[in-house]
Amino acid sequence: MTKQTSNLEGLTELKAALEALGTEVATKVGVKANRKAAIALRDKVKAAAPYLETGSKMAEKYGHLRDNIRVGRRKAFKQGMVVHTVNTGRAFWGMFVELGTVKMPPRPWFRPVFEAEADKLIEVQISELNDGIEKAARKLAKQ
Repeated sequence: MTKQTSNLEGLTELKAALEALGTEVATKVGVKANRKAAIALRDKVKAAAPYLETGSKMAEKYGHLRDNIRVGRRKAFKQGMVVHTVNTGRAFWGMFVELGTVKMPPRPWFRPVFEAEADKLIEVQISELNDGIEKAARKLAKQ
């Protein structure tokens, strides 16, 4: 398993700006930014997902893997966090393809996309956070 690190600048100012908006507004802005990044990841993962042949039992019963890839929101394990997930929904066999089984070698399709897109997803989040902060600040200034 590889760990990715990025050198991000300006996050201290971004955090301070979010805190200045208040918890409720900052959460709305954070949810929107996180969801937009998760949707971007979902779209890339869908494009890379293996496609079962029409007529296979798995495809008939559960649908194709790429048709099951979803974005979901999860309860955060820590206050002040927003968590979205990209998962394979009912297509549980996606994990078997990704990691392999005793009878099948791994054929990674999810992790390579995530690793290739990680920096772009962070940029999407930061851009969306900046836009959200500006909109919220303008709205508060009018009131």
